[in-house]
Formats: sequence, C-alpha cells, structure tokens
Amino acid sequence: MLPNFRPVVLKCTNDRELSVLKTYADFWKIPFQISNNGGAESTIFTSDRATATDRSRSTVILSPVGKKEFEKTASEYGAKVSSEKRLIQLPVRRGIMVSLTTDVYEFSGSGIEHILKTDGSPILSRVRGTGVHLLSVDLVTEYERLVNEGLEEIPSWKFRIVSRLPLSYGAVPLFIRNRAFRSRDGMAEIREENLGPVESLRSIFLATLVKCSGPIPRLGFWRRGKSYALAVTHDVETAAGLTDGTDRLMEVEESLGIRSTWNVPSDRYPLYAVSLTRLREVGEIGAHDTKHDGRLLFSSSEEKIRRVAKCKDKLERLTGQKIRGFRAPLLQHNKGLLQALSHAGYQYDSSCPSWEILSPTSLHPHGVGTIFPFYADGILEVPVSLPQDHQLMRVAGQKTSDAVDLLIRLSRWIRGLGGACILLTHPDYDFGNAENRDEYYRLLDSFRSDPECDIMTLGEIVDWWNLRNRARIQLGGDHVSIVSQDTEKLTRDLQVELVTDYGEDGFKVAGVSPVGLASSSSSSQASHFVG
Repeated sequence: MLPNFRPVVLKCTNDRELSVLKTYADFWKIPFQISNNGGAESTIFTSDRATATDRSRSTVILSPVGKKEFEKTASEYGAKVSSEKRLIQLPVRRGIMVSLTTDVYEFSGSGIEHILKTDGSPILSRVRGTGVHLLSVDLVTEYERLVNEGLEEIPSWKFRIVSRLPLSYGAVPLFIRNRAFRSRDGMAEIREENLGPVESLRSIFLATLVKCSGPIPRLGFWRRGKSYALAVTHDVETAAGLTDGTDRLMEVEESLGIRSTWNVPSDRYPLYAVSLTRLREVGEIGAHDTKHDGRLLFSSSEEKIRRVAKCKDKLERLTGQKIRGFRAPLLQHNKGLLQALSHAGYQYDSSCPSWEILSPTSLHPHGVGTIFPFYADGILEVPVSLPQDHQLMRVAGQKTSDAVDLLIRLSRWIRGLGGACILLTHPDYDFGNAENRDEYYRLLDSFRSDPECDIMTLGEIVDWWNLRNRARIQLGGDHVSIVSQDTEKLTRDLQVELVTDYGEDGFKVAGVSPVGLASSSSSSQASHFVG
C-alpha cells in the first residue's frame, strides 16, 4: 500500500505570489489545493507570515518574498537574518547537480534549526517547537527575475545600427560576420549555473515539500520507460542549405530512424512545394520568419503579427499542412514576439536558448535558464537547451569533434535532470558538410543507442507536454489516480512517480504501477494506483 499523503495547500497574500508557487507545483504535477485554510494533516506552502503564525502547530513552509519580509520573519520568531549572494549547488541525483547564484538569507538563533543545507548554505530551517519551516531563498522573486530577464533579450546598440542599414545583415560576407562574433571566452560560461538555474528553484520547492511533508507523488516528465527527450531541429537559412545540406543531414537521420523539425524562412530564397515535401516526409516543417533579416525584434506589434502570419500562411499553402511552430532568426525573442505568435495562431515557439555563448542580437551571453518547456503569454516555449552548432564552431571556434564531445556531455547532464535536449544544427554550416558526416552520426547515435531517450519532433514534444499538463494526480487515502480530460489511449504512457526522500544523492524516486485512468468527467470512478 502507498503511504497516506499529506494534502499540499498553496496560500499567498496576492495573485502574483500564488501564480509563481502554482507554477512550481504545476511543473512537477504534484497534487495540491488552493485554499484559505489547511486541515491538521495538511502541509501549507505560503508566502504569508500571518498564515505561518496562525497555523504554527501545523506543518507550514514559509517562503518570504523580498528582503523586508525576510527581516520581518526573523523578528517574528526571535531570530536574526543575514543575506549574502552565494553560489548554491544542489544534488538532483547521484552525480547530477543544479546550481544557482542568488541571495541566501541565513536565519540564526537558539530557536532556529537548519534542516537542509548545501555546501554550508542553509536552504531550509525549522522554528523549534513549531511546525513552521523557513526557506532561505526567495522562490517568487528569483523565478520572476530569471524567466522575465531570459524572455526579454535587449539588443545592443551595435546591432540596432546594423538593423537600420538598407541591406540585411546577411549581405555582410560570412567570414566577416564569423570574425565579428568570435568569442572563445564564452565556452567557460557553458555550465550548470547558466544552463539551468530555474531547475535549482524547482528542486528547492520539491525538496522542501518532501523534507517537511513526506512522500510526494508526481507525474513523470516523459512517456513510460523514458527518462529524457530529444528533438533534432534545423534552421535552413540559405538556398544552398536547402538544396545540398538537407540531403546530407537527412541521410544520417534516416539511417538512425530519427525524424526532425525543419524551420524554413518563407521569403529569403525561392521555395518550391517539392522541396518542402521532401522535408515533410522525413519530419515536420516549422516557420522561420520571412526574410531572416534580423529586424523582427524591432518591428511594431502589428508588424510582428503580420510577418509571422505571412510566413505561416505561405508555408501552409506550399505544404498543404498546418504550421504549428516558430523559430526566430538569430534566436531573437521577447514577450512581444510570443504574443504575436499566439495571435497569429502558432502553438509553440522554440527561440529562447537555455544559454547562449554570445547572442548576435545583444552581443552578450544570454539565456532563459531552463531546459524544460514552459508556458508564457499564451504559447508553449520550448527552449533550445543545447548550444547550437553555429555558436560552438563559428563563435567559439571549436573543432567539429570537440563540439560533438561537448554536446554529448551536456546531454548527459540534461538526461540526469529528465529534461529536453533540443538540438539545433544548420544544413548551411559544418554539420551539413560531407566531411562531418561521421561526427553528426556519432552525435545522433549517442541518443538513439540510449533506450531511456524519448526521440520526438518539436511538435510531438509539444503534444506530449500539453497532454501531461492537462492531466492531474488525485489523492484518495492510500491511493493515487490520474485524472485527465484526454482518453485512456492518449494518457496510458503517463507515469506516476513517488518522491520518497531528498538527501545528499538528490531525490529518491520510485515508480508506481498504474491499473487504470479516469477522465475528468468521471473522476469519482477513477481506477487507482496501488503499491
């Protein structure tokens, strides 16, 4: 039998704070309630000091928001608090860490007991004699900072000047552009702290619940038997890439049984239905703007909508199929573009890098800081989680073999987190050349030979993530069940996992074998998962 679960209740003083805490819970797909009160057997996760005080004999996790709230919290419990910006590292599983540089608020005093620390930094403390637990990291403010800053790419003044020239940046000879964007120093920036700081916040949220509340059921990220995902994507920038490089990449992918996503600009070079039919037969087609001129980010709201809609309409006419996804040239991104894509009828975007050595637009390292899909402004964003080929070989100057070694190493870290490996290569560049065929094969074979890798197109990842998002776990005493508005045929690969503990080797997770599923319209008749 499964253990009796303590209901998790989220309670905040305002909608902003509640929205962020709900985002954490929705990411893990844990069962939770939003309520003003929790019962004696509930675990209350709150940003409200008053709630912690009123329910001090219950299990309460208090996550203060802002420096003043940390200070008031310390005063409330007769403690002291000091803050310092630190690099914190947390284990997720044996040998896999997540990292984040943030303000750590350390509570101290005779009434404070540290119960979760990492490298000497307190993460969670307990007020002695009560059920109140105090977090030392501002989960709300830090999440907003990382995601909002990651979504808003600020163009450099140099790029602004170039974008105003009569000719597109593409008119500048390639060797000059490569030299201008050369940055070997950026390789040192490709590390956990930059690729996945959001994963640190998510891990703190779940680890805190497990330490305070006991075992927590969650939904696995990918289909049953798979621990992480891969989508192979290509941005086809030139006519030469379309006519020559695509054939070389397709030959390798077909030999491994991999279908990929081909992002094509609608008006940069001549497009013919026959060429797009080839790409559609071996994968799927996404939109890649119209002219690929680098000016999309500077367009008005109306012009953004017009451009992305024009691209979508033309590709749909040529392919006879619905175009669902978008990838911006130069991986340009901001909230305004996401809103335009949603308005134009796109289902997803994949333009935000998890981390980029040198953004051509901002001329700085930049990223959104997560390796998982997330919802923003009415659309699903699927971050480019692996460094793209152009960044590694043209910006950092790596040899093809060294770039492949690095991509495989990073994919192993993403595998350990259960994330999505989104690979971006161009048929116009190094991997599209005949001499690099074996290295491209070596890269893709590292995924194909791993039985735990769920290989999908971008569109298929989006379909799965939306399906997972629509499902929820329902508690029933010592039972858990999945409730979904989708049919059992679609949801049969959803996997319930039980997070039983958190320690120096990360999360301890056990699978739970399903017996059946229930639709949301008949949840009272749900079949149960039993241990």
